[in-house]
Amino acid sequence: MSLPIIDNLEIWEVTEDILLIHQKKVPFLFSCCDGLLILPKEARNKKTIALDLNIEPKYIKNLNDIYGPVSNYVCTHAHIDHTSHVYAWEQLGVNIHAPTPEANYLLDLRNFYRGFGFNETLEYSTIEKFGKINGFHNCNYINSFKSGETLKFENLVVETISFPGHSRSHVGFLIPKEKVFHISCLGFDKPKPEIDGFGPWYGFKEASISQYIEDINQAESIFLNYAKFLTSSHSYIVKNPDTTPFEYMRTKINENQKKVDNALKISNSSKLSEDEVVSQLLKMDIFFPKKKLKDFLFEIYSLWESWIIRKHIQRSNQFK
Repeated sequence: MSLPIIDNLEIWEVTEDILLIHQKKVPFLFSCCDGLLILPKEARNKKTIALDLNIEPKYIKNLNDIYGPVSNYVCTHAHIDHTSHVYAWEQLGVNIHAPTPEANYLLDLRNFYRGFGFNETLEYSTIEKFGKINGFHNCNYINSFKSGETLKFENLVVETISFPGHSRSHVGFLIPKEKVFHISCLGFDKPKPEIDGFGPWYGFKEASISQYIEDINQAESIFLNYAKFLTSSHSYIVKNPDTTPFEYMRTKINENQKKVDNALKISNSSKLSEDEVVSQLLKMDIFFPKKKLKDFLFEIYSLWESWIIRKHIQRSNQFK
């Protein structure tokens, strides 16, 4: 297939009629994610299906002009890098699908604010600024589904795989007939084999390291037994039997644990409460350069890092 050249987009063939799309330069760090276009195929789907492809509206229009019309769009979860531009698909007449209860977060940023627990610590104005810098706009209507449910578009079957370690509604997609497995934001975020990212992200109250490890193990088994190709929200295409993604994600979690354990050793925390220890370790900028951040970004990154630290100190059994 001759792939079109669209400025600022990278388009890769996963299979002959499934494409992985990546926006190279983004407005802000959390404003976009990679996703799939399932092109029409005889006896399968007459119209294109988009899976988790959250890019700026002008590129959405470009892709719809070239490969459309796109009939359905499926979101994997409601973190802002997966929802900020979904409204642009809806404006083109595309049916939007997302897992419950996070489907509601696409309808109103206040649902996102409350649903992910920001309201326990931050003012809504902080999240309002975060949504604005990432280009978030509300959708009007979402078709909700349950994590783990099988979706069917004409004769295209998409199995949703529950990966709740990242967020309670977070799913991956297995397209069994095409043997393509999209793990969304599970934590394989290497843009190129030689470049590392942050790894698994569990900076929310509801996230769980132990569940994350179960999810990684489950994803590895599915990939090795049922898929030929693996894609994710922030990485290159991997071919079976390459287990790099799973080894990378486990290593990143272990490295994070070592960072927190080392910080605990020098923090003189034996007589402090868990909250006091988290506060003390936050000042060390273990994971994010918060001292360089201002205003609402400092607040958000501090909250994310506090939960990452808390989960690791609990995992180290210090407060059990």
